[in-house]
Amino acid sequence: MTRARKEWWASVAVRRDEHLIKLLKANMPWCDFEQAIRAQEKELMREARTPAERLHIQRLSMPVLITEAYARRLKWAEFGPLLRRCQRLGFADMTHRIEVACCFVQALPGFPEKAPRAFAELTSVEQALKRIRKSHYLRREGMASIVHARNVAEAAGLKWER
Repeated sequence: MTRARKEWWASVAVRRDEHLIKLLKANMPWCDFEQAIRAQEKELMREARTPAERLHIQRLSMPVLITEAYARRLKWAEFGPLLRRCQRLGFADMTHRIEVACCFVQALPGFPEKAPRAFAELTSVEQALKRIRKSHYLRREGMASIVHARNVAEAAGLKWER
């Protein structure tokens, strides 16, 4: 990767962070929040040079939307399409996969009929984490997140069955 592209990706990270902070401080309704994130995504995609860069930008936006949907306790009608799009696009990295799976499980009190699917996704992430060496920070932190997500679901009366 050229120096110019590294600088561009660094500017993307800064702009995304600043935009997210501005949106969270504004405390706007969900539809406006989602629209603002997608507008920035489109703007960044226009600057991207390759299809791979455009896909990566889309992948970066999805965990933000999933996390905010969980925080706002949205119903399946709003949460489901976000989750499907996220899974269709794939994940930018393992941390995003962990974040999305944990948010899905923790959001289950709003749509308990989706529990088997959510726990299957969480188990899949857990299996992927187990392939990472035990001393790696990502494995430790990811497993802790999974345990927390399961505890939240159990506290809501949803049982995870192996």
